[in-house]
Amino acid sequence: MQINVYKGFKDKPAIIDQLALTRDWMDFTFDRHAYHCFPMTLANRLGWGISFPEDIVIKWDGINDSTPDHVEIIKGHDYVYGGRGNSTISFSTGLVFNSEENVSLLTMPVPNQFIRGTQCITTIISTSVLVGDIPIAWMITEPHIEITIPAGTPVAAIVPISLSDVQSYDLTIHSGSPEYMKTAEWNNRMQERGRVSQEKNQAGEWTHYYRDATDHTGEPLGKHETKKILMKVTDLSDE
Repeated sequence: MQINVYKGFKDKPAIIDQLALTRDWMDFTFDRHAYHCFPMTLANRLGWGISFPEDIVIKWDGINDSTPDHVEIIKGHDYVYGGRGNSTISFSTGLVFNSEENVSLLTMPVPNQFIRGTQCITTIISTSVLVGDIPIAWMITEPHIEITIPAGTPVAAIVPISLSDVQSYDLTIHSGSPEYMKTAEWNNRMQERGRVSQEKNQAGEWTHYYRDATDHTGEPLGKHETKKILMKVTDLSDE
């Protein structure tokens, strides 16, 4: 599936690329242990990140109403608009997306990235009917502090989705436990798995059972749909 992005809309457009695996706060966990959490590191790469080539600094005065200019743009005037009111700002990306009618773009907070005092507003956009660059907005949640977005830091993640596919799923709720969990063999297997896991953890080792989709003996427990997310970017803008 090809999604086209045009970046000739302004002199210095935003940067778009797949989200990185790393996060600053994960780097500072003990022995970088956060990177051993496979569900989290997989999610870190979910989306194309939108960032800017210059630092952006903003400050909200704490007034939350519909009148404009309560968010001061200290740096990054080319990329940020603070006259929206309601303690929000919008970003001017200069990126125009165009996709097929059966594809929508989910714009959401960058997975597992935390910037004090802000929250990316989540939207779903049908770019086949969108005119102009893709809208990205933030809610400012903490007043009277300067919020710095360093150059190259993604302000939002963009993920292509099919709303028709999402609506085809049926979440069926049952009482009790799945049948396979009711057997003595399964319970014994999980108790032994827990014992071995505890021993490994106390020894400072990592089990990686979930990442490897196995139990403590190496027997498969299932299969991951994928173990890495690759979101292709082909840049033809300089040709």
